[in-house]
Amino acid sequence: MEQRNGIRCASDLHAVVSCTRFGLFRGAVENISSTGLYVRTRNVSMCVNVPVTITLQADANDISGYCEATGVVVHQDADGFGVHFSDMDERCQRLLQQAMDAALGFSPAPERLAV
Repeated sequence: MEQRNGIRCASDLHAVVSCTRFGLFRGAVENISSTGLYVRTRNVSMCVNVPVTITLQADANDISGYCEATGVVVHQDADGFGVHFSDMDERCQRLLQQAMDAALGFSPAPERLAV
């Protein structure tokens, strides 16, 4: 049964996921919304209800343009997992809004987060 709120948008953001239970690993953010995201990992199995911290980057090679969000895993499948956000910093809110606007054709894709 669908329980999502809001529009999901395709994304080209990069993620580093930190979880006390499973460690630290990289993934690609496949889609985002204002309330959550889906991280494609293909080689990491997560458990539902596990808290995670996600560091998002617009460019995987630019470590200065990043932001963090926390959330809980709400969905897991063979290719990745879905996270519902519980908190995020202001930079992350801006990055997500820019990425969603770009996906919907409202503005150019984010080049880099303002430091």
